[in-house]
Amino acid sequence: MQPGYLAIETHTERPGLVRFVLCDELPDPDPTGHSENRWRYIASFNDGEAALMHTHELLKRRLLESETHLYRTSPERAIAAVESLDLRHRRVYLDVDFDDRSRATIASLTEKYVGRRRAWASFFQTLGYIGIGLLLLNLFTFSIH
Repeated sequence: MQPGYLAIETHTERPGLVRFVLCDELPDPDPTGHSENRWRYIASFNDGEAALMHTHELLKRRLLESETHLYRTSPERAIAAVESLDLRHRRVYLDVDFDDRSRATIASLTEKYVGRRRAWASFFQTLGYIGIGLLLLNLFTFSIH
């Protein structure tokens, strides 16, 4: 478990694509710079590799290049995927150019991802209770004979 920063980067010549970058040190967001590459979001994680892995699990159907961690998705969806992770993290930077509508989109997509994770957890917990119930039923049924 190694702490790190998970950053989301966009490129002006590749609209609709985002790249996830895992850094050991805090990248300089440089919000006033006008380069082709632009940091849109940076978060600090206690385990950066796990954060990247869990983010990939949420967005795996949108993956274009696994070596460069390039995904075909909007920056808002990518940020929501990272924000929804059930790992200890802290938002370090969010691009100031996101308007209120984009921030609302991030919040709603984050809730969607969190709700989906909770639904799956509830489903598997229910399956576990059913399994325990069947085991107890078998135990009582065959122990009476």
